[in-house]
Amino acid sequence: MMSTDRPNAGMSALRVEVTPITSPVIPTQTHTVTISGHPTTVIAQSFADRIFITITQLNKFGVLYQAVTSSNPSSSAGDLAFEEPASTSSLPPPLPTTSVSKLVGTEPSPAHTALYQLYVTQIASIVKHSQGGQDARPLIVSLALKSSAQEGQKHTPAYGEDDDEDESLLMTSPEERERFIAIMEAVQRCRVW
Repeated sequence: MMSTDRPNAGMSALRVEVTPITSPVIPTQTHTVTISGHPTTVIAQSFADRIFITITQLNKFGVLYQAVTSSNPSSSAGDLAFEEPASTSSLPPPLPTTSVSKLVGTEPSPAHTALYQLYVTQIASIVKHSQGGQDARPLIVSLALKSSAQEGQKHTPAYGEDDDEDESLLMTSPEERERFIAIMEAVQRCRVW
């Protein structure tokens, strides 16, 4: 039979110390903007080995991509300086050394594949330019965007007709251009890298 006189016999008293952290463990920035009536949230997080950016209009992850931009020997840090807030003309050009891989998920339609890759490539360019090209961490981008109203009205393709026309219409529509620029501006406001 066990003695109940001293329940903590042989155990030292536990002592817990709480030290407040002055900054977040994982640097994180969040920005929400309404684009064409749709709340759009951008969350950027800087991990030791990656930069993670979530862009959602659907409150879910959607499609995850990885972008790796290798150093371009012909670019100097001065060429990659990027200080101004985004406008139509201030987005840096996509870098030809960026490789985009889909990790998981499916785009809303085949026409969205190239569009989503354009988003990821442009975000990679923004990150690379704004850090002066010094950071080699891969970029993980999560995209969950609402389909445009125009896409819901598209015709059913005939046998043998491909998605090139739908893709072209989607990528060149004024609504998509507005959304693209607004999202890139939000990404620039969430700088954690």
